[in-house]
Amino acid sequence: MKPILMKAALLKNSELSNQDRALLTDQISQQERQANGIAKAPFVCEFVRALLENGEKVLLFAHHHEVMDRYAERLKSFHPAFITGRETAAQKEKAACDFMTDKTNLCCVSLRAAAGLNLQRATCVVFGELDWSPAVHSQAEDRAHRIGQRDSLLCYYLVSPGGSDAAIQEALGLKVSQFVGLMGEAAETP
Repeated sequence: MKPILMKAALLKNSELSNQDRALLTDQISQQERQANGIAKAPFVCEFVRALLENGEKVLLFAHHHEVMDRYAERLKSFHPAFITGRETAAQKEKAACDFMTDKTNLCCVSLRAAAGLNLQRATCVVFGELDWSPAVHSQAEDRAHRIGQRDSLLCYYLVSPGGSDAAIQEALGLKVSQFVGLMGEAAETP
């Protein structure tokens, strides 16, 4: 039996504590998201390849290292820079510098490793995987949309109709609508 199915079967165990049940649910979610990202990787890479072949400068965001490894393999002819959280501070700085100084037109960045980066040379931001937080997406977009950016910026969210993307999209939509509702009420309050 596959590990994800074994964990799902364990969830039915009535002797599990709420904490253990929550941990198992999170592990299943992470595995589903990674499997979804891996399944989408060939299609994401073809989309990014088309952008690069048309002269775009691309920031490609994902969450899982396994997914990033697929991007590295399929897009190696474009000599991508990587900022995934696995690099040293010096390697991260070199990757950002390589992208900003025309050594590569592709920088693959982990969704949660984007803080503090200034990559305004990008003309396109591509999300190969989604995060549960709309703020993480916004911060990722902001890595390219900075003072000094000369070109317009296009952001692409590549989602699949199946897998975990549908549930994440629904949760993101709910979170954004709640935030807009709260901020609208706050703006109207004297």
